[in-house]
Amino acid sequence: MSKAFVKVSSKEAETLPPALEAVSADLHADFTNNQWYCHQARQTVFFTAFTNEVHDLDNLKQIAARLGLLAPQLTTGYLGARAHEPLADNILSRICHIETVDDLDAYPENWELGGRDIFTDRDLPLFRVRAVVRRGGPDGEGRRSAILVLATHALLEGADAALLSRSRSVPRGAVTARPDKTSLLQRLRYGATAAVLVPLQMLAASFLAPRKVDIGFRALAIEKERIRRAAAALNVSRRTLMFALVAYGLNNKGAGFSSRTISTIYADMDATSETQTNDTFFQFRMIDAKLKVCDDFAAFVREVDETLARAESRNMNATQSLLNAMFFMHRRLQAMLPFLYTERFFRFSAGYHLTLSLVPPQRLGGELTKDLLEPVYCGTHHPGINMCVFAPGRIFITFNFCLHKALLPNVDKISALLDEIDPQPAVERNGG
Repeated sequence: MSKAFVKVSSKEAETLPPALEAVSADLHADFTNNQWYCHQARQTVFFTAFTNEVHDLDNLKQIAARLGLLAPQLTTGYLGARAHEPLADNILSRICHIETVDDLDAYPENWELGGRDIFTDRDLPLFRVRAVVRRGGPDGEGRRSAILVLATHALLEGADAALLSRSRSVPRGAVTARPDKTSLLQRLRYGATAAVLVPLQMLAASFLAPRKVDIGFRALAIEKERIRRAAAALNVSRRTLMFALVAYGLNNKGAGFSSRTISTIYADMDATSETQTNDTFFQFRMIDAKLKVCDDFAAFVREVDETLARAESRNMNATQSLLNAMFFMHRRLQAMLPFLYTERFFRFSAGYHLTLSLVPPQRLGGELTKDLLEPVYCGTHHPGINMCVFAPGRIFITFNFCLHKALLPNVDKISALLDEIDPQPAVERNGG
């Protein structure tokens, strides 16, 4: 990281919004229902890349301080928070961690992404900044260290990461201005459906939710040009191809998820839509898509393409509106009967085999990230749900997998499948 931004100037501090009132007994009372669920589920978001600049704790503290300015929601939600004010030095020292390693080849996959301390240390901000530094200086690829920013998903999403990667501030007022076109009658219908589904979900979770966290991390960095060529060869969009590669490869001819249908839910991040797609905080909306399994990959690609088209020709808010109604009901029920809402309950996948998300481009630039190296790895970790997040950069698209560990070996099948479609050699890259 460049030292050009290392200090928070008094001028910057003077332009910050005034501090909010002291936090109440409920530290997250201001969370929307969707934010509440993400935090209760201990779902994290992560951003990681290599750099030749970060080398000591002061560097990390400077990065964390800058993040608090650019994304002021990171200064909220903990005991003693002074919302929208610069983080104190003693706080920065506690949320930053650095260690020395012999080499960087194990990263980014060696990061621990569960972030348990984010959810248990009530007197600290809900994000962490970590780094590993290579003993002996940069390696042959120019990598001196790897840096990780990890936060509760309740405070950050993919659109935020795209802005922060450009060193831009996160405007949280923009989402609330988008009108909600869901009628009162429709909202009542979603509420009635949620009232039926919530007790069934709780019953199913008591039997089916994993008893232990069994999620591991794998990452692929693939040249955008390869994805473009392969998509063109199959006459589909790059998004369709990437979704198909992941679902087909992980399913491993039916051994991974199902021999009939892969139940997926994917994130749509159409920031140009005039309709509010989620709640007053998040911009994404989730859309349900069931993919019929095909033995032939080309046929499966066509199936994915047609399924996405059908899903997006209907009411694209339906899945998310139902989820919002369920989150509302769970939140009220948890306030009355907290003993029902264990960590295990929030690991329940609700029957979905796989969650997919294509985040906006992560274009490194500005004082915060200009010394980072592509590829950029960006995604989300849920302690009970299989996820793959696609993060485009200038040269690479990274596939970021948080999966049940039994599925992790199937990631190699995705690379092999792409090699069959596009056998041209890969270019050199930085990263795992």
